[in-house]
Amino acid sequence: MKRLTIFAIIFVFLLIVIIPVILVFGIKYIPSGTQPSLGNTKKIYGEIVLSQSFISEKDNLSGIGVSIKNPNFANKKEARVNIYDGEEKLIRTVALNGQNIADGKFVKILFEPILDSKGKEFSWTFSSPESVFEDALEIFLTNDPPSWSLDLKVSGQVEDGGLSYVTLHKVASHTEVLEMILSGWLNNLVQDKPFFITYSLLIVTSVGTLIYLSSTRKN
Repeated sequence: MKRLTIFAIIFVFLLIVIIPVILVFGIKYIPSGTQPSLGNTKKIYGEIVLSQSFISEKDNLSGIGVSIKNPNFANKKEARVNIYDGEEKLIRTVALNGQNIADGKFVKILFEPILDSKGKEFSWTFSSPESVFEDALEIFLTNDPPSWSLDLKVSGQVEDGGLSYVTLHKVASHTEVLEMILSGWLNNLVQDKPFFITYSLLIVTSVGTLIYLSSTRKN
């Protein structure tokens, strides 16, 4: 029984610690937060250009994640995303094509990391000059933009709200990601009762099953 108890403790330790460690190596990008709620959409075609400015929350800015509508893959035209620094200097360009964007898809627009981006202002634009109104891609808006998201402009004119997006930051250290996962896990454990109960039941059930199987083999 003593060996069984030790084995059960080791199993619980592995469940709590090792699994998050394994998950770490599958994460390449850290989002700036949770994507804001989705509201109306804005069509992008012809001379219409969306521009969204923001303050980078972390270093290694390397992408934008945004939800885009493209019903029935109607749009198969080229779209372009430009990234500008705080002085409106073009620093990154990414080409997209509507034929690769499913309706409502969360699209990760990735580019070469900007290493020292934390706390600095940037903006990104989305345009598709070859598209027409009937087949235009649509970008989701939100009425509840995060504090780090600044002005939204449509063809140079400031509008209320903002785009529903997150910034993506390339992982520089797996230790940082592990700390983030464990911190989130602990916060959920302390603050989220359903999560605490579910996770506790999982551990108790797993340990109980191990003890039962062990005792059955002995008999």
